[in-house]
Amino acid sequence: MKYCQKSRFVLKDLIIMVFTIALIAGAVPVWAAEVEHASPQEVKKMIESKKTDFLIVDAQPKGVYDVGHIKGAVSFPWNADLKSAGKLPKDKLLLIYCDCAHEEDAISTATQLKEKWGYTKVKTIEGGWSGWVTLGYPTEKKVKK
Repeated sequence: MKYCQKSRFVLKDLIIMVFTIALIAGAVPVWAAEVEHASPQEVKKMIESKKTDFLIVDAQPKGVYDVGHIKGAVSFPWNADLKSAGKLPKDKLLLIYCDCAHEEDAISTATQLKEKWGYTKVKTIEGGWSGWVTLGYPTEKKVKK
């Protein structure tokens, strides 16, 4: 029994050490922890509620958005140095997603909106586009005019 307890503490210490090294090396963005997240299930319930106090924001490139996006989402492509917040409303909760492995574009967009333009109601959608599609939740394509 003592061996198992000791192994757990060693494993915990190892995980902390690896995360710390990754953080120092820049593999894990420091600002990632500063952005709140919403689960796909939460977002789906919000959509079904028909409330209008939120906006889903697709941070993927415009061409990817056109091929498919979360139903009702607006396109706001990620940029490492956003020059403007566009027409994104400050009075609504912005739910931002991308399709990156670690949601880095969505997190970067959320962080920039908070830091540069004072947005306070910003979350990313856990799992992003792939997670949403995997769950079979509503999507749509850009309608050609």
